[in-house]
Amino acid sequence: MGIADPKKMKEYIKKLKERKKELEDELTKLIDKKERGEISDEEYEERKRKIEREYVEVMDRLTQMSYLTGESALFG
Repeated sequence: MGIADPKKMKEYIKKLKERKKELEDELTKLIDKKERGEISDEEYEERKRKIEREYVEVMDRLTQMSYLTGESALFG
């Protein structure tokens, strides 16, 4: 990605926002599965940590893009 290309930056931000939403949905589904007893506590914690780790990475990238573009890439 050409970091100075505003169009590519906006596309990247869009993809990051989509992944953020996917991860939020995955966590919600995971919580539901745990509450219904479909997965063990151990499996829940392992999968939750993986989702949280990627979520932090996505949010970090969104924060960086927000700084680079001078606009709020975190919301909207």
